[in-house]
Amino acid sequence: MNALLLVNVVGAVLLYALVTVVIPVFSQERETAGNASAWRLVWAIAGWVGMGLILLAALVAVFPEVPSALFDAEGRTGVLTQELVRIMAPGLLLQGISALFTALLQLHDRFGVPAAVGVAFNLGIMAGVIAGQGSLGIEAAAWGLVIGALFQVLLQLPQFVRVARKERVRPAFRHPRLGAVALAAVPVMGASLIQQVNSFFDRFLANTLDEGKVTQLAYANSLGSAPRAALLVPFLTPLFPLVARMVAQGRDDAAAKGIHRICGILGLVGVPAALLLAVYSRETAQLLLGHGKCDTNPECVSGTSEPLVFYSLAIYANFLSIFLNRALAAANLQRAVFVATTVSVVVTCALDVVLVGPFGLRGIAAATLIGVTVNLLHYGWYVDRRFGAFSPVRLARQQARLLACAVPLLVVVLAADEVLPTDHRKGLALVWPLAAKVALGVLTYLAAARILARPELREAGGAVTALVRRRRPAPAG
Repeated sequence: MNALLLVNVVGAVLLYALVTVVIPVFSQERETAGNASAWRLVWAIAGWVGMGLILLAALVAVFPEVPSALFDAEGRTGVLTQELVRIMAPGLLLQGISALFTALLQLHDRFGVPAAVGVAFNLGIMAGVIAGQGSLGIEAAAWGLVIGALFQVLLQLPQFVRVARKERVRPAFRHPRLGAVALAAVPVMGASLIQQVNSFFDRFLANTLDEGKVTQLAYANSLGSAPRAALLVPFLTPLFPLVARMVAQGRDDAAAKGIHRICGILGLVGVPAALLLAVYSRETAQLLLGHGKCDTNPECVSGTSEPLVFYSLAIYANFLSIFLNRALAAANLQRAVFVATTVSVVVTCALDVVLVGPFGLRGIAAATLIGVTVNLLHYGWYVDRRFGAFSPVRLARQQARLLACAVPLLVVVLAADEVLPTDHRKGLALVWPLAAKVALGVLTYLAAARILARPELREAGGAVTALVRRRRPAPAG
């Protein structure tokens, strides 16, 4: 888990920074200097990032003990961490290339393939584990990560080649605005790194608890993040470039209206996802983890499901805060993003220290929920200052209507639990009743939304149609 964290930190920082910086920069350069200049700027960014990735991967492969020292692991654990980091070093380069491809393809309104890179990555890990676990042991997972990172690149490569040929782009390392872009990227990179410090600090505190707590925290965090990859990314991927284009064109009022509409879509999706996963946190952990060695150790399931409740509730605020983060970046407010992120991480880490003693992993997860909420409120304050047509009161009323739709959902699923309890079922005996209760909850929420949140329901339907038809959503003007 420690070695995987190191690789994922680099991948997350690069993907966040490249997508957040490159898309607004490209839109602004195209509006002011033309398409050719915009593509030269993007290729200059890509060239320098590529060289930096090659250097980073080489240093990690040659000196794996340096990043491994962050975890202060000794003996066999320390040696194994270094070996796994060395194996994963090529994955750093490949994930960075994949992040570059993702940003460049999204610039050209190609969203489907970049959104699927997470699937390719996980398939590679599974392939490595299945093929090599008997002979390689845990190293099979490390090689699987490299395979998964390679799958990410290969998945996007054909579409990237077609886009490059169409635009007749040429490799470049110079552009008049390259230095300004590098300076603008500093607070974005800083914000992303600070977020990763938060993850590292959580892992560090979990390390002070009983054996197995680090893995349980990682499982709970991953399960709580799954809706973000499955639901947020498909909606947010095409909508962020849309807002960036509006800001670049000086259409601030249209951008503010778009922010309200997109927050409505994300709230409509995020509220039921957060509540259903929180209510059925034990069933989710049991379904995904309650087998193998965990089958004889009930602590695997309970130790994961308890923090998962808080990570699940954080999904809703996370959906909105991530989008507002992108909106601020589109408006060139990278410093505001850095400040808000720093404040939320400081709050989260302070609460971690206070809550981990009496509540263990639940305290760490609860601190994350509070920190994400603080982050959302801070972002909302910055958006209100930047966009005159943005209304916090209107946003609060909109989200209150969406949260009100969750009341009948909770009533129905809690009543269904009394009739058909599933908290102690396992395997196939759990799948069908759980699926039935989740479906009942979703239908109840949609029925309430038809009464209380009809505009948001209509917007979400239009966004889904746009994704299915592989076209951009209509401008929110």
